[in-house]
Amino acid sequence: MNTKFCHKCGKELPVESLFCPYCMIRLIDAKTYESIKVRKHKYFLPIIIITAIIILIAAGLTVFFVFQEDANPDKANENTAIPTENTTVTTTTEDVKADYSSYIGLWSDKVNYSTENGGNLLEIISVKDDIVRFTFTKTSSASSFNRIARISNVTSQIIDGIGTFTFDNDNWLNSGTGKIKLLDDEIYIETNIINRNESAMWDIGGTFYLFKSDNTIIDFKNYNYLGADFDELKNHFGEETKEKISASDKWDIHTFSGFYVTVLRETNKVVSITVEYSSNSLTKSNLCYGNINGTSTYDDVYAQMGEPTYNAITYGDVSYVDNGNYVNFAFDENMNLTKFTLQLENIQ
Repeated sequence: MNTKFCHKCGKELPVESLFCPYCMIRLIDAKTYESIKVRKHKYFLPIIIITAIIILIAAGLTVFFVFQEDANPDKANENTAIPTENTTVTTTTEDVKADYSSYIGLWSDKVNYSTENGGNLLEIISVKDDIVRFTFTKTSSASSFNRIARISNVTSQIIDGIGTFTFDNDNWLNSGTGKIKLLDDEIYIETNIINRNESAMWDIGGTFYLFKSDNTIIDFKNYNYLGADFDELKNHFGEETKEKISASDKWDIHTFSGFYVTVLRETNKVVSITVEYSSNSLTKSNLCYGNINGTSTYDDVYAQMGEPTYNAITYGDVSYVDNGNYVNFAFDENMNLTKFTLQLENIQ
């Protein structure tokens, strides 16, 4: 018997069957008596389209994540494998700050700077980290009436050896800006007057190259400061670092870098000077009594001054009468000189 299969359910049927008794679908066209051709559904086209869309989405996501990793390299390293024993791990430390403390001291463009013969003097007072504090003095020659311009206690932050600063008054009511360069064996300083006092007869402006000065020394033994008029000496002492103190109804005390001066108010005469040594190298080396300075010990003083007139070394000091004046030297527990005081024999 000839058979055929139902195009819907697939059951085997006699070839003359007009319909399928299993799924009840017509198999022969009643008018033409020809087998009904069923149009096959083309399911493959949507599948192709959907597959293509999925592939495009996957490709887009891949490009996106690759771009994100390139834009954020730190994030890409988060999943890096832990270094093995043979892996070198690099660490970083903070930059070491430059040390400018060696510049503390006096810098001048003259071997023998003084307010009498003119010149320019820079005093580096202190250095803290990268902040430098200084005083700069510009003095005319004696033929120009010894005019003095000075900017005091100026601070500047030093970066790579260079700092800038401003000043409001150079002792002549001029103000302006400046630059300081700390070089290997010299200091360059530049001062520019921005606002000039029209009546000023001198100013701090200019460019200067200064060298470390070992000869800018105040010797309290070989110069007759005691009994002299204070107004004639004060420029030689430099800039006062504090306001004048009225110690009593008779005395005024003027403070300078490393020492202070007592003045009899009635006559304006200097009656005593006290030098106090500190860790500042400026006062240790540049304020002295003859060959005695802040590096001296009791033995040095004894060798140069001889037997004390008044020996109170058990209390840390000794006294002499020298050149008709009193001089007292004080020491610490290690017998290092800490200060000395000069005083007129008769201060009444």
